[in-house]
Amino acid sequence: MFCAWLAGVPGLRMSARGLALAVGLTGLSAGAAGADDRWALPPEHEQFHVFLLLGQSNMSGFAQLEAGDEVPVAHVVRVPTTATNDFAWQPAAHPLHNRLDSDRFGLGIPFAIAYLKSHPGVTVGLVPVGWGGAPIAQLNRGTQTYLDVVAKARWAKGQGVIKGVLWHQGESDTVAEELARAYAGKLDSLVADLRADLGDSALPFVAGELAPFYGTGPEHNAPDRVVRIAQVQRALRDLPSRVPHTACASSKGLHSEDGHMVHFDRTSLIEFGKRYAVALAILQQPDK
Repeated sequence: MFCAWLAGVPGLRMSARGLALAVGLTGLSAGAAGADDRWALPPEHEQFHVFLLLGQSNMSGFAQLEAGDEVPVAHVVRVPTTATNDFAWQPAAHPLHNRLDSDRFGLGIPFAIAYLKSHPGVTVGLVPVGWGGAPIAQLNRGTQTYLDVVAKARWAKGQGVIKGVLWHQGESDTVAEELARAYAGKLDSLVADLRADLGDSALPFVAGELAPFYGTGPEHNAPDRVVRIAQVQRALRDLPSRVPHTACASSKGLHSEDGHMVHFDRTSLIEFGKRYAVALAILQQPDK
């Protein structure tokens, strides 16, 4: 089953302790008196919708930042990817991830904005744990990154509801035949492990296609590399046919950030975030 062309689906309305950012807010929690309500956690557990963001650089964001990106988005909070203190919600702004210097504009916040348009009245919590350049073996069960996302997710479940996982990864698994061949099995195992460790056998999982231009640039267009890219792409596209309660967001028509022909540009990441939201909405329908 190939990724559905998800943009423009009819009938879909698109679109805390230690809280401190440039906006100068501190100590917000659910229903905190005097707090800025734009980032206060809702007192109702069911109104705080949390998403886990996993993958490599196209998830953590590689597009250039622009003026205004550092302004937090109302009703969207995040847990820092890396921090020296306890887990804490902060107002979410670009860059959403803070692991690498290359973490810039990504799809997580555009996804959250689209999700809020179809879920008015909720607050979105983002748990960004992407790692640029990471193969899937660096993200699956038993790795430090996997332990980190599970620990953050279990902590977040005490305040809200884990509504899904957003995944964009696979480029680093096209470098060798054995990696590309094993990719589908490793991805399926990752989905199963997350669901088991978080106690939700139907946790929605949305993967995104690799970029349509990946494999066209001079660094990655060797014939054997192109074959491996297609193999990983098929594993992502066919995920819904192998694993229930999963979806694949199409990257059709999206564009490259630069001549390396690996990373999506800013406009494409905004569109891609919306497509992830559409894919998730389809998964959340009662018959899915």
